[in-house]
Amino acid sequence: MLFSRNAASPRPHRPRRSLPALEWVEDAAGRCARVTVVGSRSLLVENHTGLISFTGECVRLNTARGPLCVTGSDLTLRDMRPGALIVRGSIQKVELPCPGGDAPDEG
Repeated sequence: MLFSRNAASPRPHRPRRSLPALEWVEDAAGRCARVTVVGSRSLLVENHTGLISFTGECVRLNTARGPLCVTGSDLTLRDMRPGALIVRGSIQKVELPCPGGDAPDEG
């Protein structure tokens, strides 16, 4: 059956994808950390508030919602700018802070 659209037929309903308004405001204000992963060898972190610690196996960054942890091997820091940096190496895990600041309940 073909669907033809004419003036009398109602417009098909399409679900809207939206984020809560407060998330948009927080992201626009630059308070929300943004992580972009490229493959398993490069990671861009924007809107962090400082470097907590760095080793070849772990990079910890402070964010407005808590520490962000990147673990792997042969990790290096590249292109460091205020509020943004690139982590390169063999990235195995990225741990983001929970929105409420507390760890999720397990079990």
